[in-house]
Amino acid sequence: MALLPVFRTIITHFFKPKTLNPSLSPLFHEPAAKNLSFLSKPKTLSKPHSSLNSKATLLLNGQDQRFMGLNGTDDKLISTTIAAIVTSVGGPPSSVGIVRLSGPSAVEIAARVFKPMRKKKKKGFCVWKPTSHVVDYGVVMDHQGNVVDEVLAVPMLAPRSYTREDVVELQCHGTEVCLRRVLRACIEAGARLAEPGEFTLRAFLNGRLDLSQAENVEKLISSKSTAAADAALAGIQGGFASMVKSLRTQCIELLTEIEARLDFDDEMPPLDLNLIMEKIHSMSENVENALKTANYDKLLQSGLQIAIVGRPNVGKSSLLNAWSKRAE
Repeated sequence: MALLPVFRTIITHFFKPKTLNPSLSPLFHEPAAKNLSFLSKPKTLSKPHSSLNSKATLLLNGQDQRFMGLNGTDDKLISTTIAAIVTSVGGPPSSVGIVRLSGPSAVEIAARVFKPMRKKKKKGFCVWKPTSHVVDYGVVMDHQGNVVDEVLAVPMLAPRSYTREDVVELQCHGTEVCLRRVLRACIEAGARLAEPGEFTLRAFLNGRLDLSQAENVEKLISSKSTAAADAALAGIQGGFASMVKSLRTQCIELLTEIEARLDFDDEMPPLDLNLIMEKIHSMSENVENALKTANYDKLLQSGLQIAIVGRPNVGKSSLLNAWSKRAE
């Protein structure tokens, strides 16, 4: 009985529900096309058909957050289909660039612009009938019927995709001109230009990623060292999330046993206080270790500023060169 307030305090302190903050949006950061003001206003699709899996529900404060805005109000964030360039632009041209579509009408919009080449050396184009995770070769055409680029279309149907929505990636030639022309064709076909990080945001809202994994996506993209990339990748694979789930499970088990003893103490074996205290101390150590690694993670992301100070010709440059070679 005396331990009951202790366990309730643990549960409340470490696992109390938190509401989404509007300032979270910058956390979901991905490479997106810049200077896209040339794109016309996207057309609104009539009666979009949602491809979300109703079983994959993310509950927060008793509400399904997949269909809630960042401010807790209903919006059409998930019901629209978005498109964006997901490979870097603005630098030297590359051989391949990718335009991604995600949403309930991704396949429909892609079929409007993508025309697969006929097999068996027949001339002309055919209607695209995609198979999930099967690559098709063809061309992208604009609304006037002009060929924009030769591409590879990679459909990834829900829920087997990054966002758990229907996703189509158009692998184009990597020049900025080709990528923008393909993106323009998708926008004119009915897609909406994605906000920075909106693909990861949708993955979070659809339950594909939890908040810690979504944050590590941004850290992996912006990492500047191998150690930072490894730490972010471990977070994406669920290292921190699995630890939190384990702590939550242990707390619930302890609390369940204590609650049961309030009514059925006579029918249960004697309570082993030493064993319970050992579990509590073990969970406390895990939490303390997690807090310590938070500071280490900040150092990996920001790095350390070091000054090599000494008299002339004492080996400062040699030391710096040796460190640089070891880092390589």
